[in-house]
Amino acid sequence: MQSLTAEDKKELCKDAFQDISSILAGLRDQGLSDLEIFEFGKSLIDHFDPIKMEILKKESDYQDALFREANDL
Repeated sequence: MQSLTAEDKKELCKDAFQDISSILAGLRDQGLSDLEIFEFGKSLIDHFDPIKMEILKKESDYQDALFREANDL
Protein backbone atom coordinates (compact mmCIF):
# COMPACT_ATOMS: atom_id res chain seq x y z
CA MET A 1 0.00 0.00 0.00
CA GLN A 2 1.37 3.39 -0.98
CA SER A 3 1.57 6.18 1.55
CA LEU A 4 -0.90 8.99 1.13
CA THR A 5 0.12 12.42 -0.02
CA ALA A 6 -0.91 15.49 1.92
CA GLU A 7 -3.51 16.24 -0.76
CA ASP A 8 -4.91 12.68 -0.52
CA LYS A 9 -5.21 13.03 3.26
CA LYS A 10 -6.90 16.40 2.89
CA GLU A 11 -9.44 14.93 0.45
CA LEU A 12 -10.10 11.91 2.67
CA CYS A 13 -10.70 14.14 5.69
CA LYS A 14 -12.99 16.39 3.66
CA ASP A 15 -15.05 13.38 2.54
CA ALA A 16 -15.13 11.98 6.07
CA PHE A 17 -16.28 15.33 7.45
CA GLN A 18 -19.17 15.38 4.97
CA ASP A 19 -20.13 11.79 5.82
CA ILE A 20 -19.96 12.35 9.57
CA SER A 21 -21.89 15.64 9.34
CA SER A 22 -24.63 13.88 7.40
CA ILE A 23 -24.85 11.06 9.95
CA LEU A 24 -24.97 13.48 12.89
CA ALA A 25 -27.67 15.55 11.17
CA GLY A 26 -29.64 12.32 10.74
CA LEU A 27 -29.34 11.64 14.46
CA ARG A 28 -30.69 15.10 15.20
CA ASP A 29 -33.54 14.53 12.74
CA GLN A 30 -34.39 11.33 14.61
CA GLY A 31 -34.70 13.17 17.90
CA LEU A 32 -31.29 13.23 19.57
CA SER A 33 -30.46 16.53 21.22
CA ASP A 34 -27.38 18.54 20.32
CA LEU A 35 -25.92 17.71 23.73
CA GLU A 36 -26.42 13.98 23.18
CA ILE A 37 -24.78 14.24 19.77
CA PHE A 38 -21.93 16.24 21.27
CA GLU A 39 -21.35 13.66 24.03
CA PHE A 40 -21.41 10.90 21.42
CA GLY A 41 -18.81 12.78 19.36
CA LYS A 42 -16.60 13.23 22.42
CA SER A 43 -16.76 9.51 23.14
CA LEU A 44 -15.63 8.78 19.58
CA ILE A 45 -12.72 11.17 19.89
CA ASP A 46 -11.72 9.62 23.22
CA HIS A 47 -11.91 6.17 21.64
CA PHE A 48 -9.24 7.16 19.10
CA ASP A 49 -7.07 9.24 21.46
CA PRO A 50 -3.54 7.87 20.88
CA ILE A 51 -2.37 8.78 24.38
CA LYS A 52 -5.31 7.03 26.04
CA MET A 53 -4.84 4.04 23.73
CA GLU A 54 -1.19 3.74 24.78
CA ILE A 55 -2.10 3.98 28.47
CA LEU A 56 -4.77 1.30 28.04
CA LYS A 57 -2.32 -0.95 26.18
CA LYS A 58 0.26 -0.64 28.97
CA GLU A 59 -2.39 -1.32 31.61
CA SER A 60 -3.68 -4.31 29.66
CA ASP A 61 -0.16 -5.69 29.24
CA TYR A 62 0.44 -5.28 32.98
CA GLN A 63 -2.83 -7.06 33.81
CA ASP A 64 -1.92 -9.88 31.40
CA ALA A 65 1.44 -10.26 33.12
CA LEU A 66 -0.25 -10.42 36.54
CA PHE A 67 -2.66 -13.11 35.32
CA ARG A 68 0.19 -15.14 33.82
CA GLU A 69 2.10 -14.88 37.07
CA ALA A 70 -0.95 -15.88 39.11
CA ASN A 71 -1.53 -18.88 36.84
CA ASP A 72 2.06 -19.99 37.36
CA LEU A 73 1.59 -20.17 41.14
